[in-house]
Amino acid sequence: MGFLTTGLSRVRRLATSAGGSVASQAVTALGSLALQLVAVRFIGPVALGAFALLSAILVSATTVYTSWVGDSLNVLDRFDPAIRGALVASALFFAVTGSIVGVVLAVVLRLTSPVGVGLFAVLIVLWLAQETFRRVLHARLEFGALLANDLVYAITTLVTLGGVWLLTNEFGLEDILLAMCVGCVAALLRTLRRLPPQEYALVRPRRAGMRELSSFAAWRSAQSSLRPLALLATRVAIDTLASRTVLAVVEAARLLMTPALTLISGAGGYLLPTFVRQRNAGLPLRPRNALVGSLVLVGASMACGVAAIATVGFVGPLITGGAFTVDALTVGGWAVYAVSFSATLPLASMATAYKLSRLVFLVRGAETVIGLAAVLTLLILRPDMAKFAPYCIGLGGVISGILLWWRLRNTRDSASSGHIDSKKGSHAI
Repeated sequence: MGFLTTGLSRVRRLATSAGGSVASQAVTALGSLALQLVAVRFIGPVALGAFALLSAILVSATTVYTSWVGDSLNVLDRFDPAIRGALVASALFFAVTGSIVGVVLAVVLRLTSPVGVGLFAVLIVLWLAQETFRRVLHARLEFGALLANDLVYAITTLVTLGGVWLLTNEFGLEDILLAMCVGCVAALLRTLRRLPPQEYALVRPRRAGMRELSSFAAWRSAQSSLRPLALLATRVAIDTLASRTVLAVVEAARLLMTPALTLISGAGGYLLPTFVRQRNAGLPLRPRNALVGSLVLVGASMACGVAAIATVGFVGPLITGGAFTVDALTVGGWAVYAVSFSATLPLASMATAYKLSRLVFLVRGAETVIGLAAVLTLLILRPDMAKFAPYCIGLGGVISGILLWWRLRNTRDSASSGHIDSKKGSHAI
């Protein structure tokens, strides 16, 4: 009886933690969806295309930053003075560099006005600061607090946008960027009040711990940035070789797969710190656990894809307001992409937790190169077939998942101690 009670208690804790992570991603996704609906309804499909590109730049900057700084907060000892000093130095570097790159891309691609460009630079800095402490909440497995953070951001952003509408009776892309900045500040202040002081205590930036930090984070950052950079490159290619209106059509189709993409991202936010806890507890590498997660996510993605395709005739006009048509073929492409994402994420999270980031980078890098080559070939030869771009970037995900599983099994079988020695770092493969 006691065994049964203990088992049920563990299941409830697992469901609560995973549910909190997925709920957090759901709030973020719904907030982003609301902003994109505002863009397409009030400022048109061209503005939706511009907002999609700005969002892709922001996501790319955030992913590079999070995989270097945020994941290191999870995997390494964030209270070690040398590591902490290296993390502070890295955070400052990425915030400055991210803003500069974001401004350059916004200007070159002519995405918004000069005021909008300035707001976008501020948004990148605020977003990265907020993301830092979101990752601290991840490391502490405080998914309830993480959900509260994201709720504060979403509500504050939408309320600010509503206030702009009441004052001016109109929207612009700059208003959306301003509202997002206000939302970031509110969420950041809320999270800082929630965390104990030692979690946000600053130290002098230093290089002493940079070698240990980079031995993990360099490969992790490289492999984590592949997916968002591939999406950014795909969007820029569609915008350049087809048109911004076509990009809006492709992006609107992606919105119908929001439930699946939200579930996958939420699962990733839960799995990495969970696998890290298992590693720190001395538990052996068990690829079967990650494989089960992949199969569950693949099944959920396929179900969401079928539902999205079946309801596109009804939901599509609600998203676009009749400004343009969303077709089932394009939605199917994003369903393929979601299945590809699902196949690799749990296995990649386990490999990362056991400091095998180089392995993930090599597998995912090959997948990304093939996908982008297919996208560029398609758009150069037949720009009118841009709706097939999501199929191209979804190529190879299932194969990547199989390769990761096979390599993790070999790593486990070859480890004489029965588990990965965490001190060997990313070169343990």
